[in-house]
Amino acid sequence: MTLAFLSTMETYLSTIVISITILLAGFALGFLARKFLRRILQEIELNRILRSVGVTSNLEQWISLSAALLIYLVTIVFFLDYLGIKSLVLYILLGAVLLLIILTVLVGLKDVIPNLIGWLYLQKNQRIKEGRNVEINEIEGTVERVGYLETEIRTEQDDVLYVPNSLFLKKKHRIKK
Repeated sequence: MTLAFLSTMETYLSTIVISITILLAGFALGFLARKFLRRILQEIELNRILRSVGVTSNLEQWISLSAALLIYLVTIVFFLDYLGIKSLVLYILLGAVLLLIILTVLVGLKDVIPNLIGWLYLQKNQRIKEGRNVEINEIEGTVERVGYLETEIRTEQDDVLYVPNSLFLKKKHRIKK
């Protein structure tokens, strides 16, 4: 009986040690991936590029953190699976988290896509360019810059207004000579 008990304890102990090793290795991998990905994104200057098109959030940090959290989540799933805690609830939770991430990205792109389409429209027509006087939706002024997401218009009062490019698709606009 003592031999069987020791054998069972050895099996449980090895399972726990391997599970903790998986957990520690996964967390270390997530930490390293976050640092590495952040450094790569900083090297290509992603935030600076996105700021030039009107996106002001820190996507370098957001993308690297999301990648690390995904690695942590997968590590926890492997950890629990190796311990023998397989459950439909765990897989439903993983699916719910992934669905939440996808929905967040789609909601975030809800305003970006129409403005990019508006920018393509403005580029195709070539009527609204820098230096031209325009009037749209009670806004009148000189076009300073046509960006990917918005167009800068300087009014006669020397105010700079940022007009979403999608507005040029939805509203009537005039180009003044």
